[in-house]
Amino acid sequence: MSGELADNRHHAALHLGFYLASWGMYRGSSFLLQHAYTVHLGVIDLLSDNRFSALWDKEFGVSSTDDGMIPAILEVIDGIREAYRPFAPIADSRQPTDTLVTKVILGTFGCLPACDRYFISGLKSAGISYSRLSRKFVEGVLNFCLENLEDLREEQSRIANNCGFHYPVMKLVDMYFWQIGYERATLGPHA
Repeated sequence: MSGELADNRHHAALHLGFYLASWGMYRGSSFLLQHAYTVHLGVIDLLSDNRFSALWDKEFGVSSTDDGMIPAILEVIDGIREAYRPFAPIADSRQPTDTLVTKVILGTFGCLPACDRYFISGLKSAGISYSRLSRKFVEGVLNFCLENLEDLREEQSRIANNCGFHYPVMKLVDMYFWQIGYERATLGPHA
């Protein structure tokens, strides 16, 4: 995968931009609105680096040995922030947010859920704390996956059989907590 990205970096950056726009990352105050799709080229270059090939090749959240992937995930988090940082005003609160970083990671490697408002609300309602995108968060999500792996795999198979799609476990975690957060916001905290 990494070679394909490097060979088609402009095409990949354009796709990343449309993906992010479809998930609301180009709304009102986003610094992304001020730039062409080329704002994503640094991220594409990072994602195509061979040191992250394991993140393309292996599903994160399905094995007790996956904790060995955490350093690479943390490096990608920092790298995405650095790739976008020159495009966001320094004194501005619109610096690369946890939401932006995790939406990129979910849409590419599929190894973290997207830390948006509804996801975080759902996560907290389940008694799992969240303060920021950190090693503690990544470890916590991995532990949640491992503790619930049988149910996640069952749902993964059901979706694949009924719809023909293979969703990574982290996408299922994303959808699960997002739905809880959405229902709490729209139906009230006792939903």
